[in-house]
Amino acid sequence: MSATQTAHLHIEKDPARYEGKAVIKDTRIPVASIVNHYRSGMSIEEILEGYPSLTPAQLFDALSYYFDNKAEIDKELE
Repeated sequence: MSATQTAHLHIEKDPARYEGKAVIKDTRIPVASIVNHYRSGMSIEEILEGYPSLTPAQLFDALSYYFDNKAEIDKELE
C-alpha cells in the first residue's frame, strides 16, 4: 500500500510505515512529536533548532494538521 496524501502538502500517512501515523513527508518525523514539543512550551525557533532538516513550512503544516485532526494526534499522545 502506498502513502496517503492528506489535505496538507507536507504531511503523509502510509499504512505500511510508522503504523500509519501522520508524518512529515520525506522524513521520519511524526506530527505527534512536533505537537508534543509545541505543547511543552518550546518556541517554533527551538523546535526548528532541534530538527535542522525541517523547513518552517513543514513545521507549520504539521501544526496545522494537528489543529485540523486534533482527536487523532491527541490519541497518539495519550
